[in-house]
Amino acid sequence: MTSIVLNNISPKYFTPKNIEDSEIWNRNISFEKGKKNLIIAPSGSGKSTLATAMLGTHFQYQGDIKYGTEFVKSLHLEKIVEHRRQGISLLFQDVRMIKNLTISENILLRVFNKDRKQYLSKMEDYSKRLGIETLLNKKAEKCSYGERQRSAIVRSLINPTDFLIYDECFSHLDINNKKIAFSLINEISEESGSSVIFFELNEFPFEHNYHILHL
Repeated sequence: MTSIVLNNISPKYFTPKNIEDSEIWNRNISFEKGKKNLIIAPSGSGKSTLATAMLGTHFQYQGDIKYGTEFVKSLHLEKIVEHRRQGISLLFQDVRMIKNLTISENILLRVFNKDRKQYLSKMEDYSKRLGIETLLNKKAEKCSYGERQRSAIVRSLINPTDFLIYDECFSHLDINNKKIAFSLINEISEESGSSVIFFELNEFPFEHNYHILHL
């Protein structure tokens, strides 16, 4: 997937706050593969609505979203699922770990039917950098929210898609862990050529070179 294009998008059933001042709603925006974007989206701006619409989870919006030249609303479910394997992924705010699986089992779900052995060293490396290497054999339900959040970040990077979308993925991390996770996401996305789109309530509390858009 080379781009995600938003053509005059707006939610069908509610009006986000400050929609007239938004740099995304009711505009023509193209997110290109390899580019880095930070979308600042305060409460009530429609952050989760936009993120899940971009993922192809729902179609309750006016306008069009395109994956390259493909209109998302016209895609069959099988094609949308295929795009979620290789083209676009979203780390939801609630992280969506399966509680009765271990952290490593949750992470390796992202490799689908590929040989998991080839991803083990990568998982261990990323987990060590995020300080969760001792949790890999622990059930997700026994971990704190912050631990699950760091685990979900590893899961998102173990087999990265063309577009990596993060919905407040640092919300339960302290400033030091935020910086470490941000650095890891940047590094892996550079290696894979992936685009990164962060949805955050506010600016990051550290220096970065991301292009900022206000929802």
